[in-house]
Amino acid sequence: MATYTSQKHLSRRTFLKAAGVSLALPWLDAMLPAFAAAPARPMRFVGIVNYMSFHTPLLFPKTAGRNYETTPYLEVLQPLREDFTVVSGLNHPQVRDGHASERSFFTGAPNPNSPSFRNTVSLDQLAAETLGRETRYPSLQLSSAGSGSSLSYTRSGVNLPAEGSPERAFARLFLDGSKAAMAEEIARIREGQSILDRLTERSKRLQREVGARDREKLDQYFTGVRELEQRLERTEGYARQPKPKPGVPPIKEPAQGEDTARLGALLEVARLALQTDQTRLITVHFRGTVKTPSDPGKSYSHHDLTHHGQSSDKIGQLAVLERDVLKEWSAFLRRMKEFQEGDGALLGRTMSVLGAGMGNASSHDSTNLPILVAGGRFKHGQHLAFDPLNPPPLCNLWVQMLQELGLEVGKFGTSTAQGLPGLSA
Repeated sequence: MATYTSQKHLSRRTFLKAAGVSLALPWLDAMLPAFAAAPARPMRFVGIVNYMSFHTPLLFPKTAGRNYETTPYLEVLQPLREDFTVVSGLNHPQVRDGHASERSFFTGAPNPNSPSFRNTVSLDQLAAETLGRETRYPSLQLSSAGSGSSLSYTRSGVNLPAEGSPERAFARLFLDGSKAAMAEEIARIREGQSILDRLTERSKRLQREVGARDREKLDQYFTGVRELEQRLERTEGYARQPKPKPGVPPIKEPAQGEDTARLGALLEVARLALQTDQTRLITVHFRGTVKTPSDPGKSYSHHDLTHHGQSSDKIGQLAVLERDVLKEWSAFLRRMKEFQEGDGALLGRTMSVLGAGMGNASSHDSTNLPILVAGGRFKHGQHLAFDPLNPPPLCNLWVQMLQELGLEVGKFGTSTAQGLPGLSA
């Protein structure tokens, strides 16, 4: 149905500017041309992996379908029951590598703990190759463990660095530096491009002097260099533009060890980045915690508790930590649902996955993975239970999500079909 408006047309990129402050506007009716049909709003993706996994007996319902009985963990999410789906039984074929399995969570690449392992492109980076041109940041990588490795891999298998500080991430996305700082940033970008130009020329000479195996390694390395060069070119253009202001106070750094609270702060940065259309593709890595909001006076050994040996005391302590992780995700989803973008909620245009590379952290088993899917245009409010002994590959879900993002993808990783039965609306 067409939307009619006689108002003056405003660009989606319109900013309110005054006294050195720039505020990005939300979607408004005035952003539609007169007598024009409403444009399709962009779809987004937020993927979250819990390194420590979840104790699935407290997560998975005993029955499948819409009438499943809630569980101790799902009680946290009950106000959003119609906005998420529980998926059990899935795994990645040929990924049975304990904690290392998470390297393949968004790629499906086999044998991630092998000495010869070379990862493949993660679903967010495959999407970023196309969708990343439309936003200031092609993608955003966040981690509660501080700056380091992320869940995102380029087409050449290069792991992208993650930002672990919500305070720094907020500043990077929303705080403008002085003109001198901006000029310095542009100079650093150009110097980086100059170095890459010199490296590329030297690589051509080097590749003529080495054997076939080394040429393959160099090709992988310099493919990553070329990808970085393209990112630098885009960064220079945006470095000259003012950053949007999300209309909230700057996010502060949690105290040391409070990594569940850090996860919540990183998810808030992610929400604001989506809300201001800074990026549409985000991965978040949760690496465990020592402190948790429900019991701030106590210190926990998260990894030790995952190896509980069925001790009821350890499982009880582990449940406190894992419920708090789910509370942070629930708060993120709730805020996404509350924010209206044009004629719909931001959550309805954002797919979020919360999962883990292990189904049983106590035994380091990588089958029957805990998967929660929220938002987007999926049919939610159900438990999709697949046979853990003969499940569809997890990559079937990734194909479905890539298609929801607008990519014409028929296969990804180890996929055998273009989606999971029962999830499409």
